Amino acid sequence: MESTFRFIKMPFYSVKRTLPKGLKGYSPLGSPGTSFIKSDVLKSPVLASVAEKLGKTPAQVALRWGLQMGHSILPKSTSESRIKENFDVFDWSIPDDLFTKLSSEIEQARLLRGTSFVDETHGSYKTLEELWDGEI
Repeated sequence: MESTFRFIKMPFYSVKRTLPKGLKGYSPLGSPGTSFIKSDVLKSPVLASVAEKLGKTPAQVALRWGLQMGHSILPKSTSESRIKENFDVFDWSIPDDLFTKLSSEIEQARLLRGTSFVDETHGSYKTLEELWDGEI
């Protein structure tokens, strides 16, 4: 299952609150510098616009959005300044109108294709469609 800022359109969201431990998003902002994960999450014009209105960074808004969705977020960073910035998401919230804008106007895209989990001969998943239950 994928839970990232840019991919919320999946059937699981209708039952997400029934899980005992909730949904976790590891590296929900992408992973710059890697070739296997898209890292353009923070380049969304909608995200930038909302961040500017709130006086926050796009990363802070994306992380706060995840918290307001009820997710546990586990952002990855090796930069001390970004780690500190990522913690500044708990004492404010995204107003309903901007939250709706983020949730409805962001382009839906997977960060991780999952090709390494697919093998036609020996894999548990024979195709990407099978891996993602047709939600490619």
